[in-house]
This record gives sequence, C-alpha cells and structure tokens, in this order.
Amino acid sequence: MGESKLGNGASSWILHMSTIILTANFWGVYRKEWHGVAKKTKWTITSGIIVIISSVVLVGIGNSI
Repeated sequence: MGESKLGNGASSWILHMSTIILTANFWGVYRKEWHGVAKKTKWTITSGIIVIISSVVLVGIGNSI
C-alpha cells in the first residue's frame, strides 16, 4: 500500500522498505533490544544503517536528475 501511494515505480518501493527497516532498527535501539550484544554486532547494525541511509540519499539524487 505504501508503494502504491508513493508512485515513481521501483524507487518508491526502495524508500518504503528502507523506512520500515530503519524504523524497526531505531525502535530496537530505543527499547534497548541491542543492549548486551557484542561490539561487532553493534558495528554491523550501525554500518547497515549507514548503508541504507546512503542508499536513500543516492536514490533521491537519482530521482531528481
């Protein structure tokens, strides 16, 4: 439903799915679900979030061209 409301084909699906993933991860951090995990795990989730945010920026730039 979110993809159909956004329009723009595949890029709206990418933005919709990345928002779901980021929201779930930030909610997990807020609820302290990541408390007590190894530093490598925290680094992995942080780098994953950075990759997703970078991808969203890249898709936004691509859509504006």
